[in-house]
Amino acid sequence: MQKISFLFLVACLFFAGKAQAFERFPVVVTDELQDMLVQRSSGKIDFTLLNTLDEIIFHHQSIPGSMNIPWNVIDDRYTELGEDKNRLIITYCIGHR
Repeated sequence: MQKISFLFLVACLFFAGKAQAFERFPVVVTDELQDMLVQRSSGKIDFTLLNTLDEIIFHHQSIPGSMNIPWNVIDDRYTELGEDKNRLIITYCIGHR
C-alpha cells in the first residue's frame, strides 16, 4: 500500500508541475484567435502566428498567415522570428505529444 501511495504522490507532483508551466503564458482560445486574425488583417494589431508542427503536416493543415518552425528545430531557427523581443508570438500545434 505504501508503494502505491508513493507512486500516486510522485504522479501528482509530476502533473502539477506541468499544469503550473501553463500559467506562465496566457492561453488564446479559438474564438479569440479568430478575432485577432481579423484585427491583424485590418492592421489594428500585429503578431506572429507560429505553427510548431512538422513541415509535412504544416503544408497540409495550417492556419493561413502562420509561419512554420517545427518544435524540434526551434533552437536552430529561432532567428526567423525576428529581433523584436516584445513582439507577440502565438504558437499552435495539434496538441500534446
